[in-house]
Amino acid sequence: MPNGPVTGFGVCPHDCYDTCGLKVTVDAGRVTRMAGDPDHAITQGFLCFKVNRYLERLYHPERLLYPLRRVGPKGAGRFVRASWDDALADIGQRLNALRARWGGEAILPYSFAGNMGLLASESLDRRFFAALGASRLDRTICTASAGATARWMFGQSLGPDPETLPDARLILLWGANPAATSVHAIPLLDEARRRGARIVTVDPLATATARRYDQHVALRPNSDVALALGLGHQLIQSGRIDTPFIAERTAGFAEYRPAALEWPLARTAAATGLPPDTIVDLADRLASTRPLLIRAGYGVQRQAQSAQATWAIAALAVITGALMDVGGGFLHGNGDAFPLVPLDQGRTANPPPRRVNMIQLGEALTTLSDPPVAALIVYNSNPAATAPNQAAVLQGLLREDLLTVVHEQMPTDTTRYADWVLPAAMSLEVLDLHTSYWHRYIQLNQPAVPPPGEAVSNPELFRRLARATGLTDPHLFASDEELLDELLTTSADHPWLQGITRARLMESPSQKVRLSAAARPFIDTPVLTPHGRIRLNPPPLAGPPAPDPDAGRPFHLLTPSRRETIKSSFGNVARVRPHEPPTLLMAAADMAALGVEGGDRVRVHNAQGTTVLTVQASSAVPEGTVVSYAVRWLEEAEGSNVNQLTSQRLSDYGGGATFYTTRVSVTGLE
Repeated sequence: MPNGPVTGFGVCPHDCYDTCGLKVTVDAGRVTRMAGDPDHAITQGFLCFKVNRYLERLYHPERLLYPLRRVGPKGAGRFVRASWDDALADIGQRLNALRARWGGEAILPYSFAGNMGLLASESLDRRFFAALGASRLDRTICTASAGATARWMFGQSLGPDPETLPDARLILLWGANPAATSVHAIPLLDEARRRGARIVTVDPLATATARRYDQHVALRPNSDVALALGLGHQLIQSGRIDTPFIAERTAGFAEYRPAALEWPLARTAAATGLPPDTIVDLADRLASTRPLLIRAGYGVQRQAQSAQATWAIAALAVITGALMDVGGGFLHGNGDAFPLVPLDQGRTANPPPRRVNMIQLGEALTTLSDPPVAALIVYNSNPAATAPNQAAVLQGLLREDLLTVVHEQMPTDTTRYADWVLPAAMSLEVLDLHTSYWHRYIQLNQPAVPPPGEAVSNPELFRRLARATGLTDPHLFASDEELLDELLTTSADHPWLQGITRARLMESPSQKVRLSAAARPFIDTPVLTPHGRIRLNPPPLAGPPAPDPDAGRPFHLLTPSRRETIKSSFGNVARVRPHEPPTLLMAAADMAALGVEGGDRVRVHNAQGTTVLTVQASSAVPEGTVVSYAVRWLEEAEGSNVNQLTSQRLSDYGGGATFYTTRVSVTGLE
């Protein structure tokens, strides 16, 4: 045992662009300090509001330490301590009985990005469920539609290196609020501005980012397609497109051009609510400023027309030739900068099992048959709070005939409905490998301390479940070290990963992929579409949208994240959790029209459901729009939150979520 504190390297596991490198100090077997890595080019020695308080979560008094068995009715949250042997024996026997009766598709995994480590999120879990023949979960709730569109257009989800942001001279932050959700972009944006860049925020809300920089283009919610195509119209009609670039490097302009020309200035202004001069001025800047960088955030993604919006916005970077410049182009994500072969490659069931979109969990639990969902295994997620169509989700979780197993770190809204709650390790207690969907560093998370009590990592959970169900394939029992080696060695021939080995990462835990920051995506890297050209024709959209029963309601509801929240992950940490009750922000004029005042409780409702919130006036919110930040735990929101109001309808391509295409009515309570 070393004498005195020891500092090691970790990685923030949360679903965030920044994927920070951490310096973790341990003294006498306890983590005593966690700080941003000062040598990390993105982290730069500081952490966000939430993760600065991470130790309060690590050592939270509600931390789950032992398996728990339900003894009360579902939803009551009454449990008794049990042993792992008893838990595994019961779960294994029941899963095998369900398979014998219904087949493996009666079992449904449910997980997302509660821990973004590659071992924690997509390793032995995928192998285990494939071996059972379980229903396959389509994990689409965050970026599926925009990611699918990027791959349609470019063949992969790749953008400029964020470290080249300071080289840009015009930056459009479209549906992005990095001041709240990607704070490590702010020093890069500030540096770009010091060098002369103009930063324009395109967002319905006057966010902290919109207030920080040069111009706020306050379009109406869900009018992104209209604005993007309207800008394309202006560029085409004025002859200010890069015709040689389009001819040499793209396909489908013959389909893009008429789509853009359907949006003349008057129509675009009417649809977006923007003054015509604003649209003309923005088009002029797009045509005349280089390097031009368009960064589309996830605010664009979570609407019914998310694929069309992503396509139309990205097309602006293409038709202007912005991809030709270092620091310019289109940046939605950099996930494909890490060409790692997935650990479940080649181990999926044959024939392929039933697919269930995670957005439609409520429907899956309440209406699927032949077979029904008879077992639900939840990890890295809290769907009772975060899934849309919440009323149906909770109805399904109340089923007494549904075996529900939840692997968790704390008691959550979802654990209240579990038959078994199994204690989960946290990131500082496990070995894992992390990539980023924004920057280009691959990082080794080294365990700083062992898990407390009887908590186990996600891979260890699925090793135990594999034994409990009598599975014997050796690949189901690979150690963490073997999984890391497999991840890195099966991809070692790719030039972007040359020399990145487990041994190298043990010496230097943060390694940048071997892709030059100056390499221009899709100019100096391949375009991986079938014909090797950038597609300007739109992706193959789903059929006509289903009728929206709430289309006539007076308010458009937006449910973005803010600096204090990362969905429900810090919901029980006192210094992170918002101190005000669950709140609805509204323009003062709308409040006056409804006859409500700040602090009044209001009923917010639509065809999906109802929730009660406390209304407050906000100058950041335009008339006709209301905002409730996502997402509060149900126990502090009178048993429901804003996901009572969000729909399980899917987006136009890629099966994405439509959280931001929600209309509601608001009624004052007596």
